[in-house]
Amino acid sequence: MGVIATLLAHEPRLARLKSAARDRYRFVPCEDWTSLTRACERGPINVVVFDLYVDGRADFERVRQLRIRVPRAALVAYVDVTRERAKDMFDAGRCGIDVLIVADETDTPQMLATLLDQAEARSVSSLLKPHLAGLRSVVRDAVMLSVTRAHERLTPDSLARLIAVSRRLLSKRLEGAQLPPPHQLLTWGRLIVAASMLEDGSRSADGVASALDFPSGSAFRNTCQRYLGCTPHQIRLRGGASWVIQELLVNREKRRQVSDLDDDLADSAAA
Repeated sequence: MGVIATLLAHEPRLARLKSAARDRYRFVPCEDWTSLTRACERGPINVVVFDLYVDGRADFERVRQLRIRVPRAALVAYVDVTRERAKDMFDAGRCGIDVLIVADETDTPQMLATLLDQAEARSVSSLLKPHLAGLRSVVRDAVMLSVTRAHERLTPDSLARLIAVSRRLLSKRLEGAQLPPPHQLLTWGRLIVAASMLEDGSRSADGVASALDFPSGSAFRNTCQRYLGCTPHQIRLRGGASWVIQELLVNREKRRQVSDLDDDLADSAAA
């Protein structure tokens, strides 16, 4: 079970959020920014949901400090948007807010459930960014989307459409980067998010499988064995998301080294 820390003055919104989260999260309600920060520092928090205007005005410095203190948590602002606050919405992304929930517009139970899924996946993507420098934009976008959209059951075709390239070009670019083809990359993305969830010791493999829409707990375990050669419990012990990311990139480097060696041998034979 994941953990959501909240700073929401409106009880109906907290109730709506809890309803959308179903039994997948435990909630830690906080009364002010100080207690919210302390809650995040005391234990593993997956998602932080706060009213950006809880004190009457947007306090972006509080958000920036929260981002520094809990870099892995997804920050979600639940706000009323007015004409006077329009400029604040542009600043929200710059200070580290991952997801914006607009009251009475994007806070239906179904939308909230989707936004929470997206928020948790986006928090994992921060681990990927340092490893993607130097890659083509198509490859970089494909890897990031495989993680940030892990809950959406993307297909290779829909992934290609999101990046605005043909499926054939996407496959070619991934092959050139020694990365798996699109259908396998999407599974890797789901495994990275699953591994992040498993870092929370209170989350079971069956619960993670359900959250990421695997057909069953057994199907999830089989996928872990097929791609990583280990069980969900072993993924947790080996470092969770960071370890799975390393496995993906180490395999990529190994493939590149083998390819380079083959090229060297071919050049030697030609000489």
